[in-house]
Amino acid sequence: MKKLILISVVVLLAACTENIKYTVKAGEHRSCNKVTFLKNDAISYSFTTDSTWVWQTPLLNGWSKVVGIAWNSNHKNSVRVVYMRSNGIGVLGYYYYLDGVSPQQNPIQKGILDTIVIGNTYQGRLGWENGFYFITLNGKNHSFKVDERRGVRNLQHPYIGGRYTIEHDWKTTVKWR
Repeated sequence: MKKLILISVVVLLAACTENIKYTVKAGEHRSCNKVTFLKNDAISYSFTTDSTWVWQTPLLNGWSKVVGIAWNSNHKNSVRVVYMRSNGIGVLGYYYYLDGVSPQQNPIQKGILDTIVIGNTYQGRLGWENGFYFITLNGKNHSFKVDERRGVRNLQHPYIGGRYTIEHDWKTTVKWR
């Protein structure tokens, strides 16, 4: 009986976790065009960096999305873990859209969380909870006071910065639940 309960718990945990392999093709922005609806306002995630996360700093540099949640529209209300190459260093950051105000319009809505090491795994949680957008990444935290998030929640998939593309495929597997 104990074995049956243990097996049931493992199956349930596996069913609640998804590993999604993403590829942003060379010269493209999007990893996929599908919409993944979420039941909750927060998700746990992990991803591992590899050699495809290394590229020359582009002339029109900017943040690339790794994972996030949007409520109705990704340019209206969203919270994201983002990535940028700058001076040969990979940097992970956070970035919020709040009531249509972008982080470029209000710099307190974005910041740096960590630098990457190729081959390392990064994990945490992000979303909306108790009146705050929040992001945790390998024990580092950031939160931003906001009103209640309402609307259709959807997962934000990896995306190369809107003003540039890279010359090779960018690959990552995001595990989320």
